[in-house]
Amino acid sequence: MRTNSADTAFPSQIFFDEHLVDCSDGLTKREYFAAMAMQGLLARDVAGIGAEANAKAAVEQADALINWLNRGQQ
Repeated sequence: MRTNSADTAFPSQIFFDEHLVDCSDGLTKREYFAAMAMQGLLARDVAGIGAEANAKAAVEQADALINWLNRGQQ
């Protein structure tokens, strides 16, 4: 099974009296993996890196994880 970066990580549905009233796709897997990587990058607390550099690094880590997962599951 391949990991698609656009697949949703946490889709949800809200029901009231057995009727669907709302649904959400949640984050994509890429967004979720990037957010998790961002936590680690910010926890390092390296001075002077900047928000843009951290964001770019987090997305690069997310993409690397997705690529690695797909290579290992072929």
